[in-house]
Amino acid sequence: MAANEIVDPTEQNDASLRQKLLQVVVPVLGVLLILVAIGGIGLHTYRTTRTGVLQLTHRLLQSVQRYVVQDVTAYMGAATLGGSFAQDFISHAPAAFTQGAFYSYGATMLRLVPQIQSYYLGDANGNFLLVERDPAGKGLEYTQLKTVGGHKIFHHDFRGTDGKIIRSEENDAENYDPRTRPWYANTIEKKSFAWTSPTIYATTKQLIVTGSVPLVGTDGIQRVFAINISLNQLSQFLDSLKISENGNAMILDSHGRIIAGHGFEQIVARAGGDPSRMTLDPATEGTFRRVYDQYRVRGAGSHPFQYDGRNYIGMAQDLPGSDSWVLLIVAPENDFASFARQSGREGLQFSVVIIVLASLLAGLLARQSRRTERVTRELRHERDQTNSESAALRQIAETPGILDPKDEALVLTEAMARVGGVQRAALWRLVHDGTALICEDSFDTRQTAHAGGFEISRHEMEDFFKIVDAGVPVTVTHAGSDERTAPFERLVMRDAVTQSLIVHPIRGTVGGRSEILGMITLENANFAPHLVYFLDIIAGIAAIRFGAMGTTGTTGNEASGSDTLPASPTALPEPRFDESLMQPPVAAGEIGKGLFPSVAVMVITFTDPVMEAEDEGSAVLPLIDRIAGEVQAIARRYELFSVKVAGHRLICVAGCTKDADPTAIWRLAEAALVLRETCMMLLSQANIEPIFSIGMDFGPAMGGELGNDPKSFNLWGETVTLAELMAQGAPDVGTIEVTERVYQALRDHYLFRSRGSFYAPRSGIGRVYVLATRR
Repeated sequence: MAANEIVDPTEQNDASLRQKLLQVVVPVLGVLLILVAIGGIGLHTYRTTRTGVLQLTHRLLQSVQRYVVQDVTAYMGAATLGGSFAQDFISHAPAAFTQGAFYSYGATMLRLVPQIQSYYLGDANGNFLLVERDPAGKGLEYTQLKTVGGHKIFHHDFRGTDGKIIRSEENDAENYDPRTRPWYANTIEKKSFAWTSPTIYATTKQLIVTGSVPLVGTDGIQRVFAINISLNQLSQFLDSLKISENGNAMILDSHGRIIAGHGFEQIVARAGGDPSRMTLDPATEGTFRRVYDQYRVRGAGSHPFQYDGRNYIGMAQDLPGSDSWVLLIVAPENDFASFARQSGREGLQFSVVIIVLASLLAGLLARQSRRTERVTRELRHERDQTNSESAALRQIAETPGILDPKDEALVLTEAMARVGGVQRAALWRLVHDGTALICEDSFDTRQTAHAGGFEISRHEMEDFFKIVDAGVPVTVTHAGSDERTAPFERLVMRDAVTQSLIVHPIRGTVGGRSEILGMITLENANFAPHLVYFLDIIAGIAAIRFGAMGTTGTTGNEASGSDTLPASPTALPEPRFDESLMQPPVAAGEIGKGLFPSVAVMVITFTDPVMEAEDEGSAVLPLIDRIAGEVQAIARRYELFSVKVAGHRLICVAGCTKDADPTAIWRLAEAALVLRETCMMLLSQANIEPIFSIGMDFGPAMGGELGNDPKSFNLWGETVTLAELMAQGAPDVGTIEVTERVYQALRDHYLFRSRGSFYAPRSGIGRVYVLATRR
């Protein structure tokens, strides 16, 4: 480890802590103290002002309440006082002048008092007189109940403002009898002034309430004088009272029915014109309902309350001279505290200005300090980065054989991963005239492991190869979302769960001209501009290595086409062939039973529906016989231990020895490549599409000869199962799919392409590769 990488965990930078305290904590603390002080003063001022406003509001509402009660009482006094006056005026008139006195009094009062709708006069003999405003004009209508030919009619005289008759009408009275009406019967029963419930007046279709008084004329006949007060007029009167900006008043009778108030026409329409249904609706008159409930419990007075998150002041007062009516007043508290709210708002604005100025000053101070610290940190980071790059380059320079292509380039990928702070760094070489890329080495910092040898082809990811051909560095934040790098992310990056990708070209001189020899890939890198220069140096070293291999990416072994394998540690027996395929030769040597530590298993699966057809099966028998002969020859050539047939499967085994045989997987891999080419050629000559796939695994297995004469050799275990799964899961016909154990054993001398992950029962998740060719 370099000296600059050693860290003392007990060391503490006290100077840095003090600097941060002075740069950030002190200014922020000062602003907070100012904020708390201003907020405390504002809160105290607001509470003091609010308390005074509420007291003033309470007194003001009490004065408003007395004023409204006075006005409403005066409004209703036209009935009570008018009734008393009429009681004396009409009762003392001579009997012959009773009708004239009634009409004269009524006409005068209707012209002077707008809230009065009409006057009634009924007696014990069933006579009835009425004077009211003419609905069609500005005059008055005089009505008298008469009996003509034993039939009751209403005789109407319409008089103008000058008192002259304009027209007269008569209509059927339908046996009308004033003595049966509530205004007459209730008054006779009470023997004093009485009010009736609200009713719809037939002529104007408005709600009225009737106040009536009993009287006895000079002729001794019992009479009742009634006055009709318009509730619509009363509601308009209440709406005209300016209680506050949003305050309203409403009058209810002793049964909770609405007599008059705000929005009276909507209330009448909601009740369908039925006075008995004119009650408070919680949805629209919730505040009045709350005040009325408090009035019924606590009586008249002021009742502050909260409704739907807002503060209200409600007041209830009995109306004198009425039939147990109650006046309700509701006003939002804010209507009377608006000036306090405005004062508080202005105070808040001043406070905000002060806080902003203080914050600006503190921010400028903190910003200047942070900028200085950031520049210092960037300089320190650049110095550390330079030291890191220098140490990495020094380590590369001290590595023997770094320019020799026969030696692995592990130090290069490790240096890029450490300097760039990446999750995975890799070197790729263009081969096969630029139609493929081979991973020379890949270093994963999370697993601290190297990998390599797998191949990607141009026809699988044409757009990605265009990035390499462009010869300029490319950074992709989300490789899976970019159509150029999505295939590379799916085949290479997805298993490592990486997202971002940096592609840096490797350019070298071949035949006197500059060409792209490969690329550098960095996954999940914290890219910085200065990293480009370091990558250029690594790319130059890699270009020298790749140039020594040739533009097609061949090494000495591949160029010569040699398939020489290392010598086996012991003499191997002759191959054994299952009798179901061909006659076996005599096996040389005895094979024991038990666990074999390094068994290589290859499964070849044939899937041709022609072989199952009885009428055409004989036509392919020569082809099958020739394939069997080639398999025998390949097994002897690479000293395989056993070839067994099971249905459409061939199972080839190498390495069934008590001692570990490191050459078993090499020999089986060579046999697989030769067998693949042989089968492809034979099937092509027979004009048959490739109908086979190959799977391989390498590891321990159990086996031995079982039964009596003749003995049968059998092999079982996870290695056999995984080899068969590889054959079944091969992506294309004619491909050789292998497990990660095979890849780890052969990756230095063979080329592979990563396929991703797979799941096997009892084995879990593993990596899968496709064996391409020798290096």
